Amino acid sequence: MRFLSYSLALCICLLIGPGLAPAEPVAQAPEKAQAPEKQVTPVVMARVGERDITVEQFMQFLTKNPGRVHEATTPEGKGQLLRTLVEAELMRQAMLDAGSITETSTPEEQQVAFAQLAAAKFPAPPAPDEEALRDYYEHNKDMFGIPASVRLSQIQLRVPEGASEEEKAAVRARAEAVLERLKAGESFADLASALTENPREKGTDGDLGFVWRDGHEWLESALEGVEVGQHTAVLESPVGFDILMLTEEREAVITPFEQARDSVVQRMQADGQERARQAYAASLAKSTKVELLVEDLKAAYPNGLFEASE
Repeated sequence: MRFLSYSLALCICLLIGPGLAPAEPVAQAPEKAQAPEKQVTPVVMARVGERDITVEQFMQFLTKNPGRVHEATTPEGKGQLLRTLVEAELMRQAMLDAGSITETSTPEEQQVAFAQLAAAKFPAPPAPDEEALRDYYEHNKDMFGIPASVRLSQIQLRVPEGASEEEKAAVRARAEAVLERLKAGESFADLASALTENPREKGTDGDLGFVWRDGHEWLESALEGVEVGQHTAVLESPVGFDILMLTEEREAVITPFEQARDSVVQRMQADGQERARQAYAASLAKSTKVELLVEDLKAAYPNGLFEASE
């Protein structure tokens, strides 16, 4: 199964969830009456037909795709991430209507059904001719080989979900105080170890490892003028405020065309299949009501998430 099909299948799994059988009741004598738990109303970002897509599902999607987190720093980027979930939900509903999955299908069954849907509705196109392959390679050399990368460390202070402007300002003030301590000469690793609120960094002194430098506007902008051993100012992120340190850089290593040819074919076919997939999702959106329920996204997409596909 191609990456395109696999990644969208995972997204569909996130939306449908695994089938769960009800647990057998266990008879117990209650020691004392307990107050009922407070029910938290889910925050709905979009509605596809009668199905809601919630903030919790959106954050789960970001957790599974950490490389895309900073796309959510703008309404436009957040809208494109949400569109991925909407597209997955549209295809989930199409598969339910076709009977290829049920509400209790396993993740493996969903992936098989999605592969069948992709083959029928948006298959990969034939391999391009040699001239097209070489032209694509010349214009996208950095995609073939090992891209330029940077190793980063991070201090992250998180803003609670649903925080007020005052609470958000308080977290920023804490981040600015950490920045002043760095400027005064305190160790980035020591401060990261003691203060970072990113659970993935526990025990790593804030080390994030290597990430591709190019192709991420937020990261390129954040690291502009920053040399190895230096850190950024306080940066706003979807979960709070970050300070990044650049600890190592690696130059790109480009693969010659002859060695990269098969990868060029696969990339061009994947691009063609992606365009076909988006067109198919847009066609589904025309027959299913898709509502945006987040105010900043309504302003960024006044004609809906699929306006560019019309």
